[in-house]
Amino acid sequence: MEHTSLDSTDGFLSNEDFQRIKELKAKKDARFALTQHGLLKKGADSKSPAFKIPNSDELSIKRVDPAKLEVHVKKRMSKEERLALVRAGREDRGKYQARAAIKQKKTGGMSNRQKEHKKPMPLAAKRAKVAKSRIDKKKKQQRAGKQFRGKKAWK
Repeated sequence: MEHTSLDSTDGFLSNEDFQRIKELKAKKDARFALTQHGLLKKGADSKSPAFKIPNSDELSIKRVDPAKLEVHVKKRMSKEERLALVRAGREDRGKYQARAAIKQKKTGGMSNRQKEHKKPMPLAAKRAKVAKSRIDKKKKQQRAGKQFRGKKAWK
């Protein structure tokens, strides 16, 4: 490990020094990544025989296939293709109808709930309900009347 310009007193770094710093940083980052993923052991035996970290010369020799770097992007469909896809999806489904329309179309009689809802109330029960609702309304008005104090701000 020779340090040419570091030993000198001027304190300036040469291009070779920057290159060396870059390599050491890359090696350190690679070691860190390998230890994170469990491929390299931490501690004393940091040099693992199973995996060797290549230096910059070895990396520059090895060529990378540019096709491997490209991401597979799906070709954009034309409007006709998209419409064909939509129509194909529609064939499987029946025509849309509101739920109420489907219920009205069904054959057979009414459900018990519908019959009960439609059935007129007995006269005595109807009178009792009317009287009860009148009393409830009166109580509600009394409560509302006592809450208000002062003049109305609107009118």
